[in-house]
Amino acid sequence: MSIMKRRDNGFSLIEVLITMVLLTVGILGLVAMQGRGIQLTSDSLARNNAAMLATELLEKIRANPEGLTEFELTELPDGDCLFNDPDSTPIQANDIEQQLECWSSKVRTLLPGTDEDSTEADAVRKAFRVCRSKTPGACDNGSAVEIQLAWRSNGEACGNESTDARFICRFSLRGEL
Repeated sequence: MSIMKRRDNGFSLIEVLITMVLLTVGILGLVAMQGRGIQLTSDSLARNNAAMLATELLEKIRANPEGLTEFELTELPDGDCLFNDPDSTPIQANDIEQQLECWSSKVRTLLPGTDEDSTEADAVRKAFRVCRSKTPGACDNGSAVEIQLAWRSNGEACGNESTDARFICRFSLRGEL
């Protein structure tokens, strides 16, 4: 009498189910990381644009120190500027109003949440300021110039307020003339 051993080939149903669960958890983790990476890249881009725009405005002020009071802002001004219009006349160095309009157009193009018609966009625009400052964060007629830009975050809270304003990110630049 020969006893034949039974050979099990293949996988059992429980092994297949456990493998499917592990793969699903791994794939969901990758998707979540991808979304978070895109969000952080977007916030980083906005912060870099804010630094570039603040530096650009500070250089405009340094080029026209006698017109410092004309550069002072309490919110982002409205402005339209044709950047690539070959028929437009070049902006004159002493035309501060036109310089601010063109700078404002760049801000509205590059920073999220500044070019919309909503109460959130109004709150973002009101967070802008350019003033003379003695102490950081205050407009108190000092010798330094403080430039603060703002934008709407794409999801990461920037402030610690309990209101919706915590999603308004700010960048400040101080410089001596």
